[in-house]
Amino acid sequence: MSRPVFFLLCAGLVGCLIGCSSHRPSPQYRIGVSQCSDDAWRQRMNYELQRELIFHPELSLHIRQASDNSDTQCQQIDSFIAERVDLLIVSPNEAEEVKPAVSRAYDAGIPVIVADRQVSGEKWTAFIGGDNYAVGQLMAQWLLSIVPEGRPLRVLEIQGLPGSTPMVWRHKGMMDSLQGHPEVQIVASACGAWFRENARVVTDSLLALYPNVDAIVAQNDQMAIGAYEAIQHLKGRVKKEASVHSLNTTANKDIKIMGVDGIVDEGGGVEALLNKEIDMTATYPSRGDLVIQTAVKILHGEPFEREVVLPTVLIDRDAAFPMQQIADEIDRQIAVSEELESRYNRLWDTARAQRIALILLVFFLLLLVVLAVVLYRVYRYSLRVKREREEHARIVAQQQKQLEDMTAALERTKAEQSVDERFVEQLQNTIERHLNDSEFSVESLSEEMNMSRAQLFRKTKTLMGVSPVELIRHIRLRKAKQMLLNTDMTIQQVAYSVGFTSPSYFSKCYRELFGSLPTARGK
Repeated sequence: MSRPVFFLLCAGLVGCLIGCSSHRPSPQYRIGVSQCSDDAWRQRMNYELQRELIFHPELSLHIRQASDNSDTQCQQIDSFIAERVDLLIVSPNEAEEVKPAVSRAYDAGIPVIVADRQVSGEKWTAFIGGDNYAVGQLMAQWLLSIVPEGRPLRVLEIQGLPGSTPMVWRHKGMMDSLQGHPEVQIVASACGAWFRENARVVTDSLLALYPNVDAIVAQNDQMAIGAYEAIQHLKGRVKKEASVHSLNTTANKDIKIMGVDGIVDEGGGVEALLNKEIDMTATYPSRGDLVIQTAVKILHGEPFEREVVLPTVLIDRDAAFPMQQIADEIDRQIAVSEELESRYNRLWDTARAQRIALILLVFFLLLLVVLAVVLYRVYRYSLRVKREREEHARIVAQQQKQLEDMTAALERTKAEQSVDERFVEQLQNTIERHLNDSEFSVESLSEEMNMSRAQLFRKTKTLMGVSPVELIRHIRLRKAKQMLLNTDMTIQQVAYSVGFTSPSYFSKCYRELFGSLPTARGK
């Protein structure tokens, strides 16, 4: 038997064995996940992220959490950049402190999905998260619904981590909705930093200072449960120290408590509702499955929705029980799916072993066939090698010619692209220099570009897909949007500063481009 034939058969056998050794494709994409903390809500989101990977074996997930430290989170994001992950998922601890690291990842060409907590600016690929302002509005709605007759409702607010977007917008949504409602009095606000123990200590201190409160709103369920524990601890102290008058006032009251998140896991808000620890919660969905689905679309170059705001609703004790039942049924179905996957893997292993045995049998049969034809192979080998060499030389010459033609065509294309890129850059720079000039028109632009109006229109339409008039207006509106987000200027001031002479026309154009009316940051 000739060596080439023997080695060819061995290589084929090894390749078949390797092909049978794995039933899942190797991951093609590495996704880094930077979580700001490791609280119950984050754990739920991480579970959803990992669960969705069942449907996407081409992905591998690498989760790191920063323990509520923005500096640590920035370092972790930088490490993901250095590792050149294919996509980054970030839940920022504090929006402004983490923004530079997110921008560095985006500038490095890594798609960034901001989950749950938004960051300012435009250097992110997609955002998926709840409406924290709407959460604050739901808090206010609940407070207004429990105002007692004949006297105001006195409320304590337990806030999350200062500087985090949920803390800022939940508080703002609540306070804006309570304007004009003096019957609800926020007597004090304090930081619980999202943790149950912190909230318990803070609530204990606040109740000593404000013994006549009627309700407590906490910006997440864990802090709401901590507030409940503080009240129970206080009632226990009252039983032992019945002579302390300041404690009796609070201990004898039924203080209403509301949280946020509505997690159905053990120790979450739904369980707290059923245990009568809190009176109300608002859903704040994590949707790790949707985050992974969006990541897949981005990595595969498919269309995706850039900004997804998840809905939030109030959950009372009546809604908690069916919600828990549904969640338990979903978990049961997931467990069944995991068991089926496990059985499938075992069946696959059995089938793989059988395939290997079959391949070995076929291999030995092939060896017998080879022994019968080996002499013929030796005779034909030299002729085949000669023909192959001649054919190989012909193919190499043909490929060399094709390579030379492709190189020349590529050089021509690069030259054309370079001219077009310089034209687009010059066009945008010229418009940006005249943003505040309301008299700057297409005629002015064509003069500065040394082109006729018709030439300018054709080239702009070809390269950028819009007319010069639309391009000028779009650049002005995008600049206006940045100014509204990053400055304290009014809408009228911004409109004039980007060349609009009529604020109403500016608002109309803004709405046509961005789908919403302009809003100043200070409003």
